[in-house]
Amino acid sequence: MKIILLEKIEKLGALGDVVEVKNGYARNFLLPNRKALRATAENIKYFDDKADELKKKNEANISEATKELNKLTGKMFIVVRQAGENGQLYGSVTTRDIANILEEDGIAISKNQISLIEPIKNLGIFDVKVNLHAEVSTLIRINVARTEEEAKLQEKGITSLLSEDGSEDIIEDGVINFFEDGVDAKTEEDEIDEPIKAPSEEVNSNTSDKEAEPDQSMS
Repeated sequence: MKIILLEKIEKLGALGDVVEVKNGYARNFLLPNRKALRATAENIKYFDDKADELKKKNEANISEATKELNKLTGKMFIVVRQAGENGQLYGSVTTRDIANILEEDGIAISKNQISLIEPIKNLGIFDVKVNLHAEVSTLIRINVARTEEEAKLQEKGITSLLSEDGSEDIIEDGVINFFEDGVDAKTEEDEIDEPIKAPSEEVNSNTSDKEAEPDQSMS
């Protein structure tokens, strides 16, 4: 189907471009959301007559979106969720959840304006793209944690894991302490301090022992 774009569509075209798209994409998304018109002779004439007005309206929308951009760029939003000891969530964080969090912060965004390939299913910090306008977008950071305190640790690059007894192990810079309390661990320095017996000495020692033994085959 041939259509006239009423705004810039990524990987498709700019305002006023006449492009051809699949029928389903046009009928299910572009036309009902007023992002395009069928490229009929009547609609082409309509667009030509309204082109200046549509461009001014688009510029105004871009200006409004840019104001919202300043409220979002570089910001981190905390999402508290329950999760298992391996960091997997009991559930997931969806575009709707993120839109609700932004709305609580005074930013009106629909879930369709949030780009998320798939729902977030693990603890951690994730970059999420927000499309404020067809020509204005930004990245925000979603900090998914079990508590506000854990979210603050994650922001500093520190991870905390729950042990089987429910206690919390702090892991800094991704280094896990595998040693249990009361267990002596040998370090590289200890190994260096220990004298290393040269292979030649062992050979000589073994040879001397053999020479010292009487030859019982002659008896």
